[in-house]
Formats: sequence, C-alpha cells, structure tokens
Amino acid sequence: MYKPLFRFLCALSVLMSGAGFAGDDQFVPRPEVHRPSHGNVHLVSVLVGGGAPFDGTEFMIWRERPDAYGKMRQTLMAQSGPQSHADFELGPGRYRVQARNDVATADQVIDVPEHGALDTEIVLGGGELNLSAVMDAAGSAAESSWFRILRRDTDPYGKPTLVQVAGRGYADRARFVLPAGDYLADVRFGDASRRLDVHVASGEHRSDVVNLDAGRLELAAPLAPGGDAVGAVAFDIQRTDNAGPPLRVDGGDRGDAVATIVPRGRYRVRATLDYASVEQEIDVPAGETVTLELPLNAGEVNVYATLAGRSDALLDSLFDIAAPGDTAARVTTDGARGPDHMSRFVLPAGSHRIVAAQGETSGGVDVDIEPGTSQTVAIDLDAGRVNLRFVPDRDQPEFPYSWFSVYRVDRDAQGRERRQRIYNEGYYADTDIVLPSGDYIAYARTDRFQGEAAFHVAPGSNARVDVVASQ
Repeated sequence: MYKPLFRFLCALSVLMSGAGFAGDDQFVPRPEVHRPSHGNVHLVSVLVGGGAPFDGTEFMIWRERPDAYGKMRQTLMAQSGPQSHADFELGPGRYRVQARNDVATADQVIDVPEHGALDTEIVLGGGELNLSAVMDAAGSAAESSWFRILRRDTDPYGKPTLVQVAGRGYADRARFVLPAGDYLADVRFGDASRRLDVHVASGEHRSDVVNLDAGRLELAAPLAPGGDAVGAVAFDIQRTDNAGPPLRVDGGDRGDAVATIVPRGRYRVRATLDYASVEQEIDVPAGETVTLELPLNAGEVNVYATLAGRSDALLDSLFDIAAPGDTAARVTTDGARGPDHMSRFVLPAGSHRIVAAQGETSGGVDVDIEPGTSQTVAIDLDAGRVNLRFVPDRDQPEFPYSWFSVYRVDRDAQGRERRQRIYNEGYYADTDIVLPSGDYIAYARTDRFQGEAAFHVAPGSNARVDVVASQ
C-alpha cells in the first residue's frame, strides 16, 4: 500500500528539480495596491505663462464654505511646497489657489471637473534677481552683507517714501523672486553701502554685482606703544573731508581689536578711554584690510578712601579728578564715580589729583601717571565715623523718628565760636555720619522733645553719640 505513495513523492521531487522551476524567484506587485495615486489636480508654477517650471513655490488651496452661523468663510483645504509642481485630490467644484515664491504671489480660481483631471499653470508674474556684493573692482567678496529690496511709494500724506519688500543676509550674495516692476536694491556691509536701481521683468533671471568700494579697518588701543590692547575703548571715525555722518565703534571688554567696514577714503580716528584719548589719520583703500594701533599714552589708577592711615576702604565713597595741586578741589555731582568702595580711572601720562568724598568729608591725593602702568592709591580723609541717637535718657532706647543736625565748631580770628551746619537730615531712629576730625555739636528733635550734645571726632575713630532729650 505504500508503493503508490512512494512513487508519487519521487515524481514530485523530479518535477520540482526540472527546468520549469529553475532560475530566480519572480515578484509581481498587485497594481491596485502599489500604484501611487497622483490626484486629479496638477499645478505647476511658472514665472511667465508658457515658461519653464519654477521651483520653490508654496501652494495653498482654499474653498468658500459656511461656518456654524451660516456665514461664508474661506477654508484651507490643502497645501504643498515649496516645489515647482503640486498634485491634489479634490472634489468637483470651484477653488482658489494661492501661490507664493519669496515676494512674488499669485491668486487664481480653478474649477475642478467631476470627471477627469485638471492641469493648470500658476503664473507668478515675476522674475528672479540675484545680487552679489564685492569690496572692490577686483571682486573681493563682501562676505557679511545685508541685502534689501525697496520699492518707491508715497505715504498717507502723499510724500515720497521707500517701502522694504524683502531683506536677507548676512552673506556675499542673495536671491530674490519679485513681482515684475522697478526696485531699489540696497546693499550694506558695516558702514559701507550702495544702492542700485533695478528693473525686474516677468520671466527674467537677472544677476547684478554691487561694488561697495570699501575696505576693512581694524583698530586697537594699548595704554602704551607696544602694549596689549585694552577693552572698553570707544573709537570715533570721521572722514577728513567731513563727508557723511561720524561712526562710533565700541571695543569689547576683552581688549581684542575691533573691525569695521568703511568706504574707501581718508579717515580721522579718535580712541577714547575714560580721561585718555588719542587721534590719528589713516587711508583705507578698497578691498584691503588696514590695521591701526592708537597708543593712549596713559596709565590706570585704582583708588579707595579710608578714614585715616591704612584702615579699610570705606563703602559708598565718591571719586573725581581735579587739577594737580588743587587742595581745595571737591567732588562734583556730575562727574563723580560711585558710590563705591573703589573706583578705576584711566588718565593721560602726567600729574593728576584724585579727590574722594564720604559723608560730609572729602580729601585728595596727587598722583604721577606713567604710560602703561597700573597703581592703587588710598585717600586719607582724616575723618571719623559717628553714630547719632536721640534718647529720652542715658541707656534708654532711641526715639523711632528723629531729625538730626550737626554743626562744626570753629573759632574766628578774635577767638569767637562759629557754628557751621554741615548735616541736616531725618527722620531716623539713628544715623551714621563720616565727619572730618574736629569739634561738633549735634542737635536732635522730635515733635515733643529736643536736645543737643557736643562731641569730638578723631581721625579713624568709630564712636556713638547719644543726644539726650532736655528735661
């Protein structure tokens, strides 16, 4: 009984090893599953009717539909891009196609048939403008230029004006797609700029090179010749013929050289840092880099104020610069530095007087500045600090709100006592005052009590003075 089954299996193995089953396997896809559907609306963007497809266009399909209240609204049905062709699957009816490529736009109504497909050109009605910026006639690239496209227009009052329609950078070239018309191309790199009238025709691919006729100016300012450049320097640049507005370039905090792009010409450059400044002229040719070092011939001074001798720096002091040897100089309100515990000045080489003020006292010191040096000086105010309180009796808590007045006691040539009020503030529970060494009278009052106390201030002292209310 097993012989027929054995013969069948042998015959099957022979058939499977025959020529009919030789060779590679063949795969045949099912068309109804794997064939992509391209839709029934085919759109292609062109610059001009009948022109070549133009890439980079965004397509949007809108249809008018009623909203929840029955009011007709434009509804976005589909969108595609940026590309030159777009395919959509849309139901029969009327649609509005909006296309945009950079600044050029198109708005077109299409009717989708119930059967078949619709092939439509979307005409942008514009042209392509390619701009390149160079530094000189040799074609040195202006690598960080900013490009703007301006259109002449009028404002609401009828006055001529310029309207920006596009802008991009920072590069040495830029591409724009614009509606057909007349424009003004504005190219700027640093402080150099150039404008060019351009006409863009439909379907045109236009290229223009803008020569900025400019050079690169690198600036650095050390304190002394051959020294390292310092930071926070302000550079003022002006053409020697005074053509055009002045340009200010601020240096960074790190002291690196700063650079700017300026039109070809001769310039007057002034470097300013605090009280030090220097000026020099230089020629800047087109397409070249010119480095200018302006030594300030100055030094740095760090200054702080003390009550007396080598005591600690006083907080909240004011500092100023005066003429050398002017012992009567005082800190001015407008030019003072602070309040701070220390201040820094950059001063030209030579002699200077630095004055400081703390509370009701002031002092000064003369310093000699050498180019490229840095020094720290202390100003001895020959003063003391006094804490004033107004109390009802000794060892009693102070009144919460008191008005304080302090009078300096001096004597004239005849020995008569003179009082000069140097402090008058309130209402405080207590107050701290820095006073020059000498004799004083403190007067304090509230709405019900008053009192006074005499005291002496010694250099470097820190004292508390209680003004006891009169009985």
